[in-house]
Amino acid sequence: MKARILFIFLTVLCLFTSCTPPANYGFPYNVMFGKEGGSTICSGTESFYHITISDYDGNGNGRLEDGENDTIMVSYEWLTVKYRKGMTEFKLAATPNTTGKKRTLYLDVAVDNFAADIKVTQR
Repeated sequence: MKARILFIFLTVLCLFTSCTPPANYGFPYNVMFGKEGGSTICSGTESFYHITISDYDGNGNGRLEDGENDTIMVSYEWLTVKYRKGMTEFKLAATPNTTGKKRTLYLDVAVDNFAADIKVTQR
């Protein structure tokens, strides 16, 4: 009887863990820029097909444009993301922060039916 209950418990546990995505698909959870701005490369373990930028309220009417060599650029407020579909990395670029206040934006990196969420802050 105990073995049967243990078997059922482990089976249910395996079913639940197989439905959850891996830890942010290898992408960082947080990226921080200094007030001088700059750029950095973010890499993950899975390829992605789309990135959106939004603020805390979910607003993110960013500018989307095609660049050279199938590069896609998304810009919103002070942050620009450059990437190519099907790759596992992208480049983030932040303009200098002249406001004197901390600012934060959020990236939604679409991987399969899930997304990696990245918080980008600048002091």
